[in-house]
Amino acid sequence: MSDEGTPTAEQTWPSDPEAPNALGDPVALSLDASEPAEETARDQVARTSSDAIVAFILSLISWIACPIVFAVVALIFAMKADKSISTSAGQVSGGGLLLAAKLIAWINIGFWIAVLVIGGFIGIVLLLAGAGSQPTHP
Repeated sequence: MSDEGTPTAEQTWPSDPEAPNALGDPVALSLDASEPAEETARDQVARTSSDAIVAFILSLISWIACPIVFAVVALIFAMKADKSISTSAGQVSGGGLLLAAKLIAWINIGFWIAVLVIGGFIGIVLLLAGAGSQPTHP
């Protein structure tokens, strides 16, 4: 460098990647693909399956609107999520959401089937009881 602090023509970036820099440390510019890349904490975290999230949300919505329809759709998404989680070799997580979605959906389906069966039974009993107690006209 010159006295004024500006670099001269011969003081440019070293053409040799292993040449020492101004601090005396070698500059490593190797892009060799054979060297293993360092894994960061972000790379080690498995992402949550979006199908598991959708299945969980649909199973919750099934208690509010269109019970059996949303519960069945949630079970379909749960099957897709289960397949993607099991084949991902640890890259995709969401097993807890998946289990919760299946449980909520099946409980919802069972609840509404029980309501329909009990309601149907009560309806039949009321029809039969009402049929025998009709007044006769003279």
